[in-house]
Amino acid sequence: MFIRKKLNKNGSVAVMLLGGERVPGKKHPVSRMIKHFGSASEESQIDALVQEAETYKANFQTIPKAKILRIACDTDLQSCRSYNVGFSDVYGELFADIFSSLALKTHFIRQLQVLTVMRIAAPASKLKTARFCEEYGFDSKVDVLYKLMDQLTPAVIERIKQIIHHYTCQILLENKQSIDVLFYDLTTISFETSTQDEVRNFGFSKDGKHQHVQIMLAVMVTKEGLPIDYEEFPGNCYEGHTLLPVIKKIQQRYQINKAILVADAALMNKVNLQELTASKIHYVIAARIKNTKRDVKQSILDLSTYKNVSSTRDPEGILEDEIKAKRIEMETGDWLIVYHSSRRARKDKWDREKDLQKIKNYLASTGKSKLTSRLKKSYVFLKKDCAIEIDPQKLKQEEAYDGFFGLQTNIKNAIPKELLSSYRGLWQVEQTFRISKSHLKIRPVFHYSPRRIRAHFAVCYMALALVRYREFKLKRNQLFISYEQLHELLDRMRVVKIINSEKQQFELLEGSAPELFSIYQVLGIPWRRKFEHSRHLL
Repeated sequence: MFIRKKLNKNGSVAVMLLGGERVPGKKHPVSRMIKHFGSASEESQIDALVQEAETYKANFQTIPKAKILRIACDTDLQSCRSYNVGFSDVYGELFADIFSSLALKTHFIRQLQVLTVMRIAAPASKLKTARFCEEYGFDSKVDVLYKLMDQLTPAVIERIKQIIHHYTCQILLENKQSIDVLFYDLTTISFETSTQDEVRNFGFSKDGKHQHVQIMLAVMVTKEGLPIDYEEFPGNCYEGHTLLPVIKKIQQRYQINKAILVADAALMNKVNLQELTASKIHYVIAARIKNTKRDVKQSILDLSTYKNVSSTRDPEGILEDEIKAKRIEMETGDWLIVYHSSRRARKDKWDREKDLQKIKNYLASTGKSKLTSRLKKSYVFLKKDCAIEIDPQKLKQEEAYDGFFGLQTNIKNAIPKELLSSYRGLWQVEQTFRISKSHLKIRPVFHYSPRRIRAHFAVCYMALALVRYREFKLKRNQLFISYEQLHELLDRMRVVKIINSEKQQFELLEGSAPELFSIYQVLGIPWRRKFEHSRHLL
């Protein structure tokens, strides 16, 4: 192996590294170019190219011959297959960092890692997951996955929840943050069956599947969308009765007492609010201002007593939205913060006019179409002859509330602007449910025993945590990439694994998205080499 400097026709000098190769039928070795380092005209540039070639030569000579892949015919190749490595790179190592302390045998932790990463990459039943594993560089069998599910006992699931909460607190602390706001919401998970048990039961389905049994799933997250905890409830449980048990468990597990609880209006009942206040837990809950007493309604509709909170203008200086607020002390001892938004008022008016147009079209339609149409009941009334007419009094009442909305809180000196900002973060828990249902496909659930159903939710919760942690770190480093975009890029990260006749294993980077390089850097993941000798198989 030697370095050659070749004079080009244009006067520049090319620097290349050559090696000798013996060819059958020839007496002397034939020169073969290993690498071309470029051309230059100035002496200093030529010397720099030669120095680069010397360094490359020294490194090249230290590579054992066993790491050189030579395939001349079919007999030199034992196997060759392509698989995705993007998901194992981004989520596999993170799983190992977080959950390696679980009280499970090593091979079960490894299979749990496979199952969790596969829930993110290709969510499916355990049978299909076992089939898809090979496409992502994993090796697993369906009976092993089912055995793993039985290892996720209540004690192990409890430990998983504690680990996730601890990791959430840790990364918040690293970013000089703390858990100061908790967002709580509830959803229903239905089963394609009518069989009832201790967990599955009939109830009000938020997905409209009232004919199927279901489980109620409550989730609590931070304002950044990081997971705190979750709980399952029987499908026939009243939504308002789920809040206090979850809060009490959260307090017992993690000693969270100073955080503000933010929840939707469906959880607002007198018992809950009194219990939260007695437990010295601050809350911000959406208020049903139309259901308040007459004197409170009159105070709500009196805009003259409101104070300006914020205003938004477009680049041309035109006012887009103006928000005003006022505080009303309630008989229960807490406060109602009422807001009026000019943008919301315009939207409420537009929505009402659209509903009215539908009602008018309905009234002018044929008898057959009237049987299948739906009406906005609050805008119409039924006459004695069963004729339907628009109720102008109800319309006037609805119009009076255009732009108004309220929040109920027990924070004594709450600042309306900050309170509104906190409540608007409730979309984080809604997005959590969207990711769980649409991307991680927490439903349909293919298990029937309560033990495995709970294990399935635990695996989905672990997958959700990994997704949220990666999303948080990317955002903190100014990489605003959606869940869908990231996974489209990860789908393109593939390698080809080759095993030659000597049972030596090689990996070639088949394809990757250029945008992934910066993501790998931010996440601290080493970028894969184009060609790598993995190991010698026994």
